[in-house]
Amino acid sequence: MKLSQKGVGTTQPDANVRKALRGAYARDPDSLIAASQVIAIHFQTVAAANDYWKED
Repeated sequence: MKLSQKGVGTTQPDANVRKALRGAYARDPDSLIAASQVIAIHFQTVAAANDYWKED
């Protein structure tokens, strides 16, 4: 959960901009969900790559 929250902060590092946009994504969170999906896919890819190199 913490990594997802950090991902949103990394996507838009300016806290003032995040606050200004909060009203928009509170009614239509699709862009925030899409950003979270990209972050999740990145973590999934890294985890798969790490397992690929493990010896049995």
